[in-house]
Amino acid sequence: MQPDPPTAADRAGAPPPPPAVHLYAPWWRVVAAVLFAVSRANLPAMLLAVLLPRSRPITPVPFFRTVVLFSVLPGLGAWLVARAMRATVTTRDGQLVVSRLGLRLEIPATAVARIAVWRLPLPGPGFSLVTSSGRRLRYGLQAPDPVPLLLALADRGGVAAAGAAVDHPTMIYTHAKAAGGRWRWSHLAAKFPLFALAPTAVLFNAHQHIAYGGLLGEYYLYGLGAYLGTFALYWATVTTYCVLYASVWRGLAEGVALLAAHVAPSRAARVRRAAEIACRVLYYGGVPVLLALRFAPW
Repeated sequence: MQPDPPTAADRAGAPPPPPAVHLYAPWWRVVAAVLFAVSRANLPAMLLAVLLPRSRPITPVPFFRTVVLFSVLPGLGAWLVARAMRATVTTRDGQLVVSRLGLRLEIPATAVARIAVWRLPLPGPGFSLVTSSGRRLRYGLQAPDPVPLLLALADRGGVAAAGAAVDHPTMIYTHAKAAGGRWRWSHLAAKFPLFALAPTAVLFNAHQHIAYGGLLGEYYLYGLGAYLGTFALYWATVTTYCVLYASVWRGLAEGVALLAAHVAPSRAARVRRAAEIACRVLYYGGVPVLLALRFAPW
């Protein structure tokens, strides 16, 4: 006989799967944090460099090279380090077990006296364990949202200090951010390259009329390959500028949300929602306004 499939009650009573985290040694955390910070800070810095007065314009090749060298490659490096540090956390017989490839830590739950939350959430939000002797364990745990992990450690792991760490401002900030859901590649594709098609079409049309006398002027002179190549260059450039522009508002929004978690923790979720709405309005409304200003008759 085939066993009956599990009922909803059975699934509700089943233990949750081990949460996926990243287990960082101090050195690897520093490496990942620097890579992540450089990849993000380069975006608004590039936009500032473009807007400031300069002796000569930035051509596409140096522009894309800077994006790749100081944003794409560091971001990829931080992602690879995080992948290598992936671990699982389980509780068994009063032991907190953290394991990843080549490493396994078993810590008595009663030996954990305090949870030291990372004040600077880089390369992501996380915490370290402090024993009753006052010694901080060498490895730290990082997760996109550590709050469910901390609650699980408090409820099922017997780590009494985990519950108090949930009220730390960094955890409040992180949990409010995670409540909005995670971005998927489809969201990013719609926000940047797909949205950038509209301003690209306007700028490309203006370029064709100025340089070649009409929308299809380059096509008639040099053929379809050159025509599509110019359009692709404009599309890639506008998409990158959209990323740079969005990074400015994203940085400000995250700063406001983090400040709210410290100053008014009970309002952190509302501030986060307001910051997200402001980011959308300023991005989707700001790009057309900036484009219109480019063609303003003054």
